[in-house]
Formats: sequence, C-alpha cells, structure tokens
Amino acid sequence: MERNEEALSPLDGISVNINKRHAFVHERVLEYIVRETNQAGGVIFNKKEMASWLGCCPRSLDRAVHRLREQGLVESQPQFLPNGAQGGNRYRATGVGKKHAEAWRRLAGTV
Repeated sequence: MERNEEALSPLDGISVNINKRHAFVHERVLEYIVRETNQAGGVIFNKKEMASWLGCCPRSLDRAVHRLREQGLVESQPQFLPNGAQGGNRYRATGVGKKHAEAWRRLAGTV
C-alpha cells in the first residue's frame, strides 16, 4: 500500500494572522528564526525557497531580514563552503527577538 503524503513546509505552525490581520513577512520570518534558534541554535535557509513558502518575492524577504537585523531581533553570521566560497547566512534570534515573537504569538492566539 502506497502512502501519498504532502511535504510539510518549514513554516507549519508559524502564525499566518496576528491580532485579526494578516501577519507581515518580517513577523513570520522572526517567528520561524526564533523557533529554529530554540530547537537548533539557528537556521540557514535558501531565500528563494523561503520566499516561496511565505508567498512573497525574494526581495521582500531580504527587506524583512534586513529590518529584523537592524532592529536587533536577529543576528546573522556568514557561512563558508569547504572551497572557501560564501554560502548562506546562519540566522539566530536575539533575546529581544524572542520576546517580540512571543508577544506576536500571544496576539495570534497560538501560544
């Protein structure tokens, strides 16, 4: 018997609505980075794939990540491949970022 399973998005469980409005890209990205920071110490993601999961363009995702870094809610660290080329960045939520995400989850009713 063959099972037909849908692939789960890494964003499963991340708020779609906050306080009766659609969650902004930066809010959803922060919530995802916080979850991955708590579970694995941080996350490296492909921006094109992540933008697709969020339903936005890669440029919107770049702006969201830039905003989160500027506000001190996430930190990024470049990762390098064995050949010395730069790979993606590793993102980690700060303590302040974790508090913001927790507040948004409360407003979304997912806590």
